[in-house]
Amino acid sequence: MRKTRVSVPLAVLAVLIALGFFSCAADKRDEKVVFIDLEAVISEEKKRIFSRVLRGELSREEAEERVGRFFIRFGEVLADYEKEGYLVLDAKSVLGGGRDITGEILKELSIREKENE
Repeated sequence: MRKTRVSVPLAVLAVLIALGFFSCAADKRDEKVVFIDLEAVISEEKKRIFSRVLRGELSREEAEERVGRFFIRFGEVLADYEKEGYLVLDAKSVLGGGRDITGEILKELSIREKENE
């Protein structure tokens, strides 16, 4: 009978330790989950290109070329996040947790565009 009383508190302690460990592991994993508003990123680039076409700064062919280069740059930026161990999700798919990096992505795309001009 005495062994049962000792075993129950030890079992409860073991469960609490395990839950604490898994909670910490989950927190670290959540830090590597980021999300972007994919629609906003593409919309922002479309606005930029369209406004330049309207101002006469770009021809239709140049605009199409810019769209192609945008998607190449966008893929490179996402690949950089993946290399750093991040899981990048579309914001519409995220129900909770993670960190929104839409602003960071837009800034990085803008910097890379200027470097390529």
